[in-house]
Order: sequence, then structure tokens, then C-alpha cells
Amino acid sequence: MKKPTLGVNMIIKDEAENLPKSLAPVMELCDEAVVVDTGSRDGSKALARSYGARVFDYPWRGDFSAARNQALCSSRTDYVLWLDADNHVSPASFEALRASLPRVNAAPAVVMCMERVLPQGDLLWQKRVFPKRPGVLFAGVVHEQLVHPEWMSVKLVDAEITHWGYADPSEARRKGERNLKLLLDAPGTLEGDFYHLYQTGRTLFNLRRFQDARGFLQRAAQSATANLSLWSHSVMLLSDCWKAIGDLQRAEDALRRLAEMRPSYGPGRYFLGRLLYGAGRGPEAAPELASALEFGLGDPGWGAAEEKLSFTCASILGKILSEANDERGAEKAYLKALEFSPKNPEPRVALAELALVAGRTDRAQELLWKALELAPYHRKARHLAREISGGAA
Repeated sequence: MKKPTLGVNMIIKDEAENLPKSLAPVMELCDEAVVVDTGSRDGSKALARSYGARVFDYPWRGDFSAARNQALCSSRTDYVLWLDADNHVSPASFEALRASLPRVNAAPAVVMCMERVLPQGDLLWQKRVFPKRPGVLFAGVVHEQLVHPEWMSVKLVDAEITHWGYADPSEARRKGERNLKLLLDAPGTLEGDFYHLYQTGRTLFNLRRFQDARGFLQRAAQSATANLSLWSHSVMLLSDCWKAIGDLQRAEDALRRLAEMRPSYGPGRYFLGRLLYGAGRGPEAAPELASALEFGLGDPGWGAAEEKLSFTCASILGKILSEANDERGAEKAYLKALEFSPKNPEPRVALAELALVAGRTDRAQELLWKALELAPYHRKARHLAREISGGAA
């Protein structure tokens, strides 16, 4: 059977700086590119056309889905890959997405791949490629979601798209304020839809408006939803809101509820362990953190950065066990932290301290040398190295 065609859809406004990194690299890979411009004044439209894209004007209506659906209406390919102007897909990932597509006349499928958010490295699954078919479209004024018939299969593909649009804190805040206005006025938010409540609460949380975020997240946590990942994240964010406004008991209660609902959910156990440790309850925190490492801390449903969370979890566990004079357990935890972040000097310095307590000077010296290779001016590493050498610099 014939191979399907694959096009790229993008909506833009004043993206001349980003298009060379996002649109230009895919022009030789895709069968067409459709760009919908919502009011650029920086030459973005001319630049997109110079790459060979078909460019259409669409007046901004405060609705991202409407703009994406306009691009979809103008597309002529069998399948569409949606990208933002601050997204990049490598040739290898693009070809992996193309290779996953069903043949023409076969049952259509939606394709999910991983988005990596820079610079923090969060990873989340997203529906990125879909067939141009009736009933397949975007919904939601912001943080829009792809809607498709339930009978249509969904495939997970080992491909990655990088997203750098929130790397600049001032730009991230500007986008957050923009998104918040759209979300507060969205019918779904006013009607109490879980997804809108969650996104509104999450946006307020990221803007550090914890009291306002709490109300939306509390309603989201009490709402019915089939998306366990986002529901769990709403509870964890709610707990952090309670902690930020000084109510540690309610913060703990929220996480205890999550642990009851999902006892094998690693991120929830980590959040609980972190809260208990911060409250000076290390012995209670230790089993929660150990369980989190056992169950795993990744959740691409909301973007958990598994390596980052696992490193922090193992590091905190190491501190607790060290303070409890459990040198063997602490060493095991710090070695686990080292696995998750081999270039971080902190686990090596902590392991060196344990080695010194155990009288293993050679081992401590080896660890400190490596730590100082990674961070030559690390204060504690330099101090311990001087102690070993008898005070020599």
C-alpha cells in the first residue's frame, strides 16, 4: 500500500528569531509546511515563505485551538505533525515519526512522542502526529489538546521534540500571564472542567500566586478525571501551595490521600518524603523516599524529570541515613544519586565524608580528587582534601 504524506503545521506571531531553528530544519523532511500567522510584525511571514512554507493570515481571537484548526483546514497531507516556533525535531526523530505512520487505506492512528522542555529537562508524552480526518481537531483556548474518535489507536514512538520557549524567565512569566487570562475566561474553567481547573491552578502556581492557585487545584483534585497523571500532579501542586502559605498539616494530608489512592506512585511518595524531611521528620521521610526510588519517579504525563527527581530523592535519603549513623544505607543512597547525576560533585563529597568516618582515607582522597576535577572551587571538597593532606593547600 502507498505510504502516507506527512506535513508540518505551525502557528506563529513574531517568531523571526525562532523560525531558523524550528521551521527551516524540517522543510526538506516534510511533504509540506502550513504556517498560520496571527499578526506578526517582524518579518516572520516573509521568512516562512522564503523557506517554502504555505503561509496564511488568521486574526488572533484569544484561542490557540482555533488557530491550529485553521492550519489543519489548510493542510493537504494525509498526516500532520504540529510544532510550535520554539520547537525543534531532529531528522532522526522526524523519520521515526514518519516510519510509524500506517499505510494509506489502513486504519488511521495518532502518534505520541516525547517533548523535552529546556533547560530543566522535563519530559512529557504528547500527541504530535495525527491523520487529517473528520473528528480530529484541537480543543481548548490554551494548552490545547488533540481530540479524536475513541476507536482511533494511539501509538508511542521513540522520538523527541525539544521545547525552549520557557527558558527565559521573563518570557516564561509573560506567557504565563497571557495564558492565565485566557484560562480564566475559558468556558471550561468557568464550568469546572478538570483539565481547565488543573491548568489554571498550575499556571497560577508557576506565577507564585499560591493562594489563588490553591482554590483551583483543590477543585481539580476533587474532580473526576480519567487522567491519573494530571490528577496526581494537581494533588502534589496543591500540597506545595498549602506548604507555601504555611499550612503543613493540610500539605501532608493531601499527599497522604495521594499515597492511599496510588500507593506505588513514586513521585507522590517523593513529595511526601520531601515534605516530612523539610519539617524535620527525617525518620518518617526515609521510607517514603526509599519507596519513591524503588517505584521510580518518572511521569511523562505531566513532565516529571525522572533523573533530576531521582537524584534529589537519593541525596535527601543519603543525608537522613547519614544523620542516623546508618553509614551503609547512606553510602548506598549517595551511590544511587551518583548514578543519576555522574557529573555532580555533591554525592562524591558526601561519600568522601563517609569514607573518612570509616577510616578509608585512600577512598576519600580518590572521591575528592574527582569532585575537584568537576568543581575545582568546591569549598567542602577543598576543605576535606586539606584535612587529608595535613593542611597543605
